[in-house]
Amino acid sequence: MDSGSISQVSPSEDGSAPPDGMQEAPSQEDLQEYRAYLQRGETRLSTLHRVGGSFISGAGLLTLLPVLGSQTFPALCSAVLFISAPLFPAPGSLQRWLALLPVIVSLALPLLALISLIQDLIAFYFTAYSFDTSTRRTVVYPRFILSGIRVSEKSLSKRGKKELDKAREEPTFNQLIVPIKRASRDRLLEEAKEIGDLKSLDLDDANREWASEQLQDFVHRYTASHVRTLAEESAKMETSLARHHMFLRVLVLRYAKAFLLTILTTIVTVGALAVTNLARPDVQGQLIGRGASLPMGGDILWVMLLGLYGLWSFGAAYVVRRPIRWIYRDMDDTVARRTPVSLRKFEQRTLLFAAATSIVVDVLLAWYALSLNTTGMRWVAGLLIVAGVCITLPFCWFEYKTERPS
Repeated sequence: MDSGSISQVSPSEDGSAPPDGMQEAPSQEDLQEYRAYLQRGETRLSTLHRVGGSFISGAGLLTLLPVLGSQTFPALCSAVLFISAPLFPAPGSLQRWLALLPVIVSLALPLLALISLIQDLIAFYFTAYSFDTSTRRTVVYPRFILSGIRVSEKSLSKRGKKELDKAREEPTFNQLIVPIKRASRDRLLEEAKEIGDLKSLDLDDANREWASEQLQDFVHRYTASHVRTLAEESAKMETSLARHHMFLRVLVLRYAKAFLLTILTTIVTVGALAVTNLARPDVQGQLIGRGASLPMGGDILWVMLLGLYGLWSFGAAYVVRRPIRWIYRDMDDTVARRTPVSLRKFEQRTLLFAAATSIVVDVLLAWYALSLNTTGMRWVAGLLIVAGVCITLPFCWFEYKTERPS
C-alpha cells in the first residue's frame, strides 16, 4: 500500500469540517497509539518467526531426515521380498510382494507429511503479492512475507522531511542497494525487467544518476518498502499478524503429525528388521546350536511380521488425530473435535491408507493361515484378523466420520 490517503490538513479554527475530499490530520494521541501498536506488533512478529525458524533448524526438520534417509528401509524391503527363509513364503512370490505394500505405505506417510511441512514453510515465509495497489502486475516474483518499512513522511514536519530527503541522497546509503559494479547493476536491472519493471531503462544513458535513482526505487518496490502512513502501516501489521498466526498454527500441527508418524514407523521398522533377521537360516542355526528354538516351530515369524504392520495401521490412524484431541482435552465432550481444513485432507489420506494396509495384512494372514498345519498358529492368525476387522477398520471409519464437517 502506498501512502497518500491521509492529508495533513488541519481543521478550521471555527471547528467546521474540512473541505470535501480532504481528511483531518491525525492527532498526536493517535500517532502515539499507532507507534506503540507498531512496536508491539514488531515484537510479536519476531516471536512468530522464531517459532517458525525452529522447523528448519536442528530441532525441526533435521530431526526427521536422519530417520527417513537411513539404509533401514532398503534393507527391510530387500529382506521382505527376497530373503531365503524356510518359514516365509517363497522369495518373490505374490505374498511377498503384497507384504511389501505395508512397508512402503509406512514410509510414504511420514514422507508425505514432511513434504507438506516444507510446502507450509514456503507459504509461511514467502508470498506472491506485491503489496502495491498503485499498479496491477501480471508477473510477480516471490517475495519475503516481511515487507520493508520506511519512514512515515506524513508524520514528519517540513524540516524533518527535508533532512530525511537530504540523507537519502547520500551515495553511501544508495550504494547499499544499488551496487557500483556494472555487472551487479545489470543483474538488478535484468531482475526488474523480468517482472515488467524499468523496461525502458538503459544503464548507458548519459544521466547515470537518474538511472541509479530508478534502480533504487525498484528495490524499494521489490521489497514492498513503500512509503505508508502510520495508519496504513498499522493496518498492514494487523493483517500480517493474523496471516502469520494462521500459517503457524498449521505448521505446528503438521510437524506434530509428521513426528508422531515417524516415531511409529521407526518402532515398527526396527521390529520388522528383527523378525526378518530371525528368519535367516544362519541365525536359525545359531539358535539351535545354543539350545534355543522359536515358538510354534518358527511359523510365528511371518505372522509376527504381518502383525507388526497390522499394529502400524491402527497406530497411524490413532496418532494422526492425537494433536487435535490433545487440544480439546479440557473441553466438554459435547464440543466437536474439528481439524483445520488445511490439515483435514492429510488426515483423511492417512486414515484411508491405514484402512487399506489393515485389509492387505488381513488378506495375507488368512492366506498364510490356510497353508499352516498347526492349529495354534491358525488361532494366532485368526485373532490378528479379527483385531484388524473388528478394531482397526471401525476405528478408521469412526475417525474419518468424526473429522468430516457436519
